[in-house]
Amino acid sequence: MKRIFSKKLLIKILVGYVFVVASMYFFQRDFLYHPFGKILIIPEDFQEINLKTADNTDIYAWFSPPQKGQKTILYFHGNAGNLMGRSDRFVKFATQYGVLAISYRGYSKSRGEPSQDGFFQDADSAFEFLKSKNILSKDIILFGESIGTAVAVNLGSKHDFGALILEAPFSSILSVAKKNYWFLPISFILKDRFESDKLAPKITAPVLVMHATKDYIVPFEEGKKLFELFNSRKSFIAIEGDFHIGLSGDYLTRQISEFLPEKK
Repeated sequence: MKRIFSKKLLIKILVGYVFVVASMYFFQRDFLYHPFGKILIIPEDFQEINLKTADNTDIYAWFSPPQKGQKTILYFHGNAGNLMGRSDRFVKFATQYGVLAISYRGYSKSRGEPSQDGFFQDADSAFEFLKSKNILSKDIILFGESIGTAVAVNLGSKHDFGALILEAPFSSILSVAKKNYWFLPISFILKDRFESDKLAPKITAPVLVMHATKDYIVPFEEGKKLFELFNSRKSFIAIEGDFHIGLSGDYLTRQISEFLPEKK
């Protein structure tokens, strides 16, 4: 009797586990991407623009053209919210730089569904837009926060940019997911891996990494792990605190300005 009970219990546990694995496989992008909120207003002196990607997806963005002699920040936000949640940063950046900030596919005012390859195409279209404005790659600063760091690293591995600024980066989503979902066969079911660790050695631009020591979403160790893989000039700023993305526009602008090479 006990043996039959144990066998039935084992079968139930196995069926439940298979259900969990299947659910994670089919709905994993709902866990990874969290677009929410509407864009109701845009910062003063910014333009609303629409980009077209290689797969014919319409992408919404904000653009503040650079003044003569200024570099341009190409900004890639994290996996949650929308551009409005970063508007204070953009306003501050625009006092010293041009700014282009895109709303990924599936996020407010953009078409499509979120995905790794889709995000990479969105970034490519943003770069093409800046080139159409006669802005050279060496005058572009790539800025990525959280999942946006992987988008920035991917684009940065394909061209020679002026700088790469990463806030709370990770070596790969695969690495983070393995720690958070250790009980699942992540290596087999994960679709969007965002493997920055494989691309970091290809980066030629100077790299600045900023990471909170007690980041509760992306472990501090992940940022350090990625940082060690860059071969170009680089600097790491460890910030005491238990936050994920909480740095002010003033702080970020100051750190970027101090890190960039002096104008000749």
